[in-house]
Amino acid sequence: MAQTLRSQTQKLLHGVDHQSRLSRSVHLLLASLIIINVICVILDTVQDLADRYFTLFLIIELICTAVFTIEYILRIWSAPDDPEFTGRGGRLRYMLRPMAIVDLIAILPAFLFLFTSVDLRFIRIVRLLRLLKFTRYSTGLDLMLMVFRQQLGIFGAASAALACMLVFSAGAIYLAEHQVQPDAFGDLPSTLYWSIITLTTVGYGDVVPITAVGKFLASIISLTGIGIVAVPAGILASAFSSELRRREDIYRQQAAHHLSGKRLTEAMRRKLRSHQEELGISDEQAQSIIADIHDVHHDHEDELLICPHCHKPLHLELSEPHEEPSNQKP
Repeated sequence: MAQTLRSQTQKLLHGVDHQSRLSRSVHLLLASLIIINVICVILDTVQDLADRYFTLFLIIELICTAVFTIEYILRIWSAPDDPEFTGRGGRLRYMLRPMAIVDLIAILPAFLFLFTSVDLRFIRIVRLLRLLKFTRYSTGLDLMLMVFRQQLGIFGAASAALACMLVFSAGAIYLAEHQVQPDAFGDLPSTLYWSIITLTTVGYGDVVPITAVGKFLASIISLTGIGIVAVPAGILASAFSSELRRREDIYRQQAAHHLSGKRLTEAMRRKLRSHQEELGISDEQAQSIIADIHDVHHDHEDELLICPHCHKPLHLELSEPHEEPSNQKP
C-alpha cells in the first residue's frame, strides 16, 4: 500500500501523469502560489503596504511555506520511484539536483526568520528566488534552460571573448582618458564600468570620452560590441529553432504512430495530448501536424487498389516482362 501511494505521489508531483485532473490541479495550485507569493514579496518592500497589510502578507507567507515544505518532503519521499534515483542514496542524489535545491531555497527563508536573527531585508530578497520554482511548471522556461545547457560550450567561448574585449577596451580608454578625466577614468575598475555599458550597447551617457583618441576608441568599441552581443543572440535563436523542430518531429512521429489506424480512440487522444504537453507543442502546431498526417494518409489511400470482396487494400507485385522462347530454327 505504501509503495503504491509513493508511486502515485511520484507521478503526481513529477508530472508523469499529465492527463490526471488531480495532477493538473496540483501543478496549477503550486504555480499560482509561487506567483502570489512573489507578488507579495515585491509589495512587502513598500513600507506603507507592508504596514497596512502585514497580517495578510504573513498569512500568505505561512500558507505558501507550509505547502512548499510539504511538497519538498513528498518529493524526497517519492524520489526512489523514479528509475533515476533507485537504489542506495537515491534520495540524497535527488536532493542534490538543481531543482531540489531550488525547492529547499524556497522554504529556507521562513525557517531563517523563525530560528535565526538574519537581516529581514536579506530574507525578503531570498524569497524572490521562489520564482525559480516556476521553471518546473513552465514549458517555455524549461525549453530555454535546455537550450542554454546544450549550447553551454558556445556561450562559454562567447563569454571568454567578451571578457577579453572588456579588459582590452578598458585598458585602451584608460590610457586615452585618465589624464584628462581623472575622476571618470582615473583607474581601471572605473573604466571597466564604462567598457561594460559601451560593449553591451547600453551607453548610459553618464561617463563619456572627450579626447579625439578616446572618441575614436569608443566608436570602435561600440561597433565591436554590436557584433559580440549579436553572435550569442544568433546562436541562441538558431538553437531555439532547432530544438522546436526536433520536438515537432518527435510529436509528428508519435502522432503518425497513433494515427496509423483509421479510428482515433479517446485513449489515443489522451496519449497525444500527453505527448504534446511533454514536448511543449502548442495546440495550433499539434492540429497542423495532425492535419498533415491525415492528408498524407488520405492521399496514400487514394493510390491503393481495394478488393471488391474483402474491401482490403491490394498489394500488387509487378514483374518485368520476359520474352517468349522462339520456336523458329535458325
